[in-house]
Amino acid sequence: MQVNVSNIVFNFSSTTPGQVDSANFTFYGSDPSTGEFLNNTVRVEKAELPEGATFFTGLDKAQTIARQKLLKYLALPTDTATTTA
Repeated sequence: MQVNVSNIVFNFSSTTPGQVDSANFTFYGSDPSTGEFLNNTVRVEKAELPEGATFFTGLDKAQTIARQKLLKYLALPTDTATTTA
């Protein structure tokens, strides 16, 4: 399944006009042979970008961070047993 970014939403600061605090990356992928699909949104915070990068100058880096986060979230444990606190 090929997974691509289908949408990017920039979240602007409510205190500093024009400053982007984070961005949401929406990923979509589908497999026509099985009918399965994936549709997820991952947020990347400004603090996660490399030093000196912004969402506009380092969009490729921000997308890489979003993909890494998505992979981390999708790496769910295969043990289906649940524990209670």
